[in-house]
Amino acid sequence: MSFLNKFKYHYHLKHIDNLFLDQKFKEIFEYLQKIKNDEKAFYEISVKYISNSISNYNQDASNNKIVWINTFLEDDSKYLIFFIQYYIENNKYLKQEIKSYKYEINNTIQYSENINFNTLVNQSYFFQWMILNKSNVKFKFLQNEIPFFSSENNYNFTKQSLSQSYILILNNPYEVYSSIKKTVNQDQEVARNIFLNLDQKEQNESFSKANFKFPTKGWHIHTESWSDPNVLTSLRGKIISKKDIYNNTFETLSSVILHLIQSGVEMELNYDLIELFIKKNPIAIHKEDVELSNKEKKFLGNYVDELVETYDI
Repeated sequence: MSFLNKFKYHYHLKHIDNLFLDQKFKEIFEYLQKIKNDEKAFYEISVKYISNSISNYNQDASNNKIVWINTFLEDDSKYLIFFIQYYIENNKYLKQEIKSYKYEINNTIQYSENINFNTLVNQSYFFQWMILNKSNVKFKFLQNEIPFFSSENNYNFTKQSLSQSYILILNNPYEVYSSIKKTVNQDQEVARNIFLNLDQKEQNESFSKANFKFPTKGWHIHTESWSDPNVLTSLRGKIISKKDIYNNTFETLSSVILHLIQSGVEMELNYDLIELFIKKNPIAIHKEDVELSNKEKKFLGNYVDELVETYDI
């Protein structure tokens, strides 16, 4: 770093430090926006101050907001994501390719980094702040498989100042388990550990810079976290089932768009466009593919049957 760049960096740092001590969080966000073309200073000062600032500030931290598409397995969100991309194709303020949260984190960090669960908790607001500041759309759609969490220092997975709304897609857990079992050569023990997180084994997922390494939560924990009434209300969430996407495609897709509009996402409800999408992209007839022993069903049922009944999935 040149002498001039070091001088500018320490000047910015001192200014932000004074604002932080005075708890002038709105001014912190505004000042950082002004210097974001200085990518290194913007990044390093944001790492130091942004999570705490967002945690302590209950108004919008950015002019842009995130819309989450949450599922336990990524495959279960593909049809809805394809639909949303189609629906917003001609909206210059929304048009985008929807990627995963982990993919976008990888694209925002400046250095190679191992991201464990503690890192994710402590820097979740920072990651989302950086994603939004790199985005050129007002509402950034993100696919996500990580459950909602809250920490002792009041850092949640996200908060209303960063997120506009979310959709939670629920698939029948017995189908989810069967799908997992196929990927592990029908090994019941491994499939149960992945599906229910029984062994707390760390899962690795590597990108070009980010290596995510933390235990996944079980299907039941994931579902309960995003279907919690407080989370649904505060983050303007909506729950849909994969079964309804198959059986009532037009009504379900229309309800998603209507929910996003009611949540403040700036789009119009166009039934003709929804019908055209379905005509061009008919969803395959759903064939239940669950081959489980009674012993497997009984074991899994202790964790999932109440949720299956509650959400009719």
